[in-house]
Amino acid sequence: MTVRYNAAEYEEIRRSAANRTQTVSRFCATSSLNDARGLSAGDPQDRLDRAVDELANSRAQLARVGNNLNQISFALHANGFHRPAELDETLRLVRLAVSTVDTTAANLVGG
Repeated sequence: MTVRYNAAEYEEIRRSAANRTQTVSRFCATSSLNDARGLSAGDPQDRLDRAVDELANSRAQLARVGNNLNQISFALHANGFHRPAELDETLRLVRLAVSTVDTTAANLVGG
């Protein structure tokens, strides 16, 4: 499916998507499906979709944090430093946060 917008229309859609913390693609899909189904933006399915999108965004951010912490740990170890206990605890908390986000997303979508 191809959809075309002029520059002003696209910017309007981009701003609306950003205000809802959605990608432009997700915003267009959600908006068009809601309209086709006769649903409003406050519909429970729309809120669920937004929550799942937010969790996916949170997971991606946590993954970047975990990756950076692993790189720090590797650099410390490679230079002969022992990994500080605080780093182990931070890594554990990041893993726990990722697991919590995954579990919450799965529970929201019924998995």
